Amino acid sequence: MAVLHTSTGRASALATAAVLALALHSGAAHARAEALYDAPQVVFSGAYTPTAAQVRDRIIQAGQSLGWAVTREAPGLVELQYDKQQGKHMAAIAVRYDHAGYKIDYVNSYNLNYAEAGAGRHIHPNYNRWIRNLMQRISGG
Repeated sequence: MAVLHTSTGRASALATAAVLALALHSGAAHARAEALYDAPQVVFSGAYTPTAAQVRDRIIQAGQSLGWAVTREAPGLVELQYDKQQGKHMAAIAVRYDHAGYKIDYVNSYNLNYAEAGAGRHIHPNYNRWIRNLMQRISGG
């Protein structure tokens, strides 16, 4: 049986430091996640009543102005994808709409720390910001 004297303390300290660094690193990754913003149904109000086609056009124009690309269209549905830094981060959403308003739903993402847990869905804070910016742009802000 080999006995390590002074290096045992150093090895133990290095092992402890390595475990601590790993724990801090994985904690930092999880710290960059927050509750996924579940966008509410947006209902247009006031004297202006757009057609479904006008709502569709507003969604597409707003999305494209912010870097979202249309990946699929069907009556009452536009699917958009936001590809940040040439594939490093990606978010895909479905926007269901009619003449009265629209609703944005999360579809999937890549490299945005998406996770489902007992407390709900979590994702990188940038996703939530991207969705709020899109909603503001669609609504004319």
